[in-house]
Amino acid sequence: MEKIEIKKLKLAFEKIIEKLEFENVTEIELTYDCYRIIPTNKWKINEGEKEIENVGSLKDDLEEINNLVNDKERICTYVDFDRISSLLRYISEAQNPSDD
Repeated sequence: MEKIEIKKLKLAFEKIIEKLEFENVTEIELTYDCYRIIPTNKWKINEGEKEIENVGSLKDDLEEINNLVNDKERICTYVDFDRISSLLRYISEAQNPSDD
């Protein structure tokens, strides 16, 4: 079974930031707010299961990540992982849009 090495994950995040800095990307404007999300416990595909659709908010994700960074008393939670992943997905889409 494959494993995620935290040291390598840290290096990958550093490379992501380095790429944005190399391209002189200092901020990215949110051009929409709501997006479809799949709850973590429904992420794995189970045969015969119907599709689950929930809505997330990039503005809320950004606000909560800013709170995490600015409030020294605030504890990082695994929900913050979901928020960061939504923002990373948005950045990927904004910087490298598909041809749809």
